[in-house]
Amino acid sequence: MKLARIIGVLETAAPRGLQESWDNSGLQIGLPEGGNAEITGILLCIDVTEEIIYEAIARGCNLVISHHPLIFKGFKQLTGANPPQRAAIAAIKKGVAVYSAHTSLDSAHNGVSWEMARRLGLKVISPLVPTEQSMVKITVTAPRRYYEDVAMLLSMEENSNLVSFQVESSDLKEEKTNINDVPSFFIAHEPLTRVEITTVKHEATRKLSLLENSDFFSKITVNTQALADLSTENGLGVVAIAEQPFSASTLRKAMKDAFKLDGFRSNLAANQDDITIRKIALCGGAGGEFIRNAIATGAQAYITADIRYHDFCDHRNDILLFDIGHFESENCAKDIIYRLITENFPNFAVYYSETETNPVKYYN
Repeated sequence: MKLARIIGVLETAAPRGLQESWDNSGLQIGLPEGGNAEITGILLCIDVTEEIIYEAIARGCNLVISHHPLIFKGFKQLTGANPPQRAAIAAIKKGVAVYSAHTSLDSAHNGVSWEMARRLGLKVISPLVPTEQSMVKITVTAPRRYYEDVAMLLSMEENSNLVSFQVESSDLKEEKTNINDVPSFFIAHEPLTRVEITTVKHEATRKLSLLENSDFFSKITVNTQALADLSTENGLGVVAIAEQPFSASTLRKAMKDAFKLDGFRSNLAANQDDITIRKIALCGGAGGEFIRNAIATGAQAYITADIRYHDFCDHRNDILLFDIGHFESENCAKDIIYRLITENFPNFAVYYSETETNPVKYYN
């Protein structure tokens, strides 16, 4: 299976255009053959470590797909001075590609928070914080012989970030030129092709730069049009409904079972067992900043991770708050990716890491 095909499946489900501006989702470590590299197997994990790379090698895998990016803050050198550098060096030396789907998968329709809701048997009704993306339409008019080059730069290179892609071609036309009403010669105009795409603003900026640096830029005409923001079903977190309402105690038990929890943190409201819980907000990872969003939806409970002490204090009675842990809330990302790969490439070798452990330990 080619690396490009696998990435295509991942980015159709979780387009990189959905990632937060501070994130670094996408291909972290490539292979010499590029997208044509033949993938022998895939190992899934949350965090890429040196041990994960060596586990991949032992299992005959040359692609690791993680949730958290291996290269996040960026490297100024590769000296093996810290765990991410050592993992990157091992991947490069051993010929293991690394791809990460982080906030692109968090914000995607049917992404991490959707999977959290599914595990609790909830029906998602909306994103918690819907994604609104500034859209731009790019129209390129070019001689037909440049069609493939233009299409490659605008569409095929990252087609998962496009909202629309259209092509129109003009017919070959001949104009008769007369001198003193006597036909003298014909001018044949080269047929033109118009390629039009609509994509998110930051992707449009990148694609325009690619066009400007192309060898054929002087032969084409480029026009851009800013469009209204597009509100989608994508976004961070979800709001969901329980078919059968929970009490605080039954929800606590359901969470422990669904997310395999050794423990969790909650606020004072979570101890009030006379509360009927039907609407629940969920957000995988560090979702403390969206507590007010959860309250505004009318949710009776909010399940997320990395909630600060002062958030527990300030909202002690406003909504039931459950901090189930960062790893625990996002561990389901591996299940999403596993399904994507196996549904699109049946019988392909995909493994869950057996060496990965939660870096946070709980003591009784």
